[in-house]
Amino acid sequence: MEKFKEKLAVLRAEIDQANAKADEYRHIVNQLESDHIQKDHEIYSLQQKVKLIENQLNKTEVKLKSASANFQEANIRGDGLEKKTSKLELELEVAEKRNEEFKEMYKAAKEEMEALERELAGV
Repeated sequence: MEKFKEKLAVLRAEIDQANAKADEYRHIVNQLESDHIQKDHEIYSLQQKVKLIENQLNKTEVKLKSASANFQEANIRGDGLEKKTSKLELELEVAEKRNEEFKEMYKAAKEEMEALERELAGV
């Protein structure tokens, strides 16, 4: 009977150890499940951030395309205005030369008229 009690005591000790190990493993499983849930929340949060950033990227790309188109249009308009300015500057230069020529012709004609008036006055 003594051997039976010893055997029973050994079995109880093994059961206690097994229960302690089971509790330890339950605790580990609970911790892992908690970590898993936390990681799932982090993944969801990051996925939402990615969606938001992708939406912002799409909007920014649309704005960039619009700005690029506007820039090209303004650049073309600027080139046209630059050509028009060059043309007008050239026309102004020609007009100023003609004006100088007319002034010289006027001055010569005026001097000639004054000379004729003096001749007529002397007659």
